[in-house]
Amino acid sequence: MLARIFSLVASLLVIAGIAGCRQIIVAEVLQQPLGKKIYLKQNIWYENPKKISCLNIQKGKILNFGTEVEPIKATDYKLSFKTKDGKQFTINYDYSLIMLPMEGYIKQIFTLKTRAELTKGIKPKYMKLLLAGKVKRGLTKEQVILGCGTPAACRTPSTLNSTWVYWITEDSVYRVVFRKDKVNVLVDINDELKKNKRSRRTKK
Repeated sequence: MLARIFSLVASLLVIAGIAGCRQIIVAEVLQQPLGKKIYLKQNIWYENPKKISCLNIQKGKILNFGTEVEPIKATDYKLSFKTKDGKQFTINYDYSLIMLPMEGYIKQIFTLKTRAELTKGIKPKYMKLLLAGKVKRGLTKEQVILGCGTPAACRTPSTLNSTWVYWITEDSVYRVVFRKDKVNVLVDINDELKKNKRSRRTKK
């Protein structure tokens, strides 16, 4: 009896393991035509290329939007790809932060459009900012996504919101506030918290 129970439990664990390792074909997700290349749709920050946060924490080096990439492997938890020079990168994916299946996330960061197509009509002075991952008043939502990526849904449930939240470290964030779909002001939430703490100490 016990042997049967252990056998059943082992089988369930194997099935769960297989389900958790679901293989996703990026080309199918993007409906990539034969001969068409894949590019980054947004800037991606990284310190360790093998452990990139799906929060796109803005520290370290930047892989720029428009960079040609080749997907290596995609599961529900990891997305690996390489650039033309052979460097490999892996994004650790957490559904609870992005709130999209991996297929949706793939569409957020990969595209079939070249950099020229992605930036058509953008002024040269804004191009430098976006490639550096910087945000400035007057940028549109589409341009902010190029430079900073789509904000994580755990703090920005919809890009229709007038306020987007981005991470600069694992524990620090800032807000991008829009007015009529253009950047109006940047708010460093961490500075606000520091000021509140100081004011509380002063009152005491």
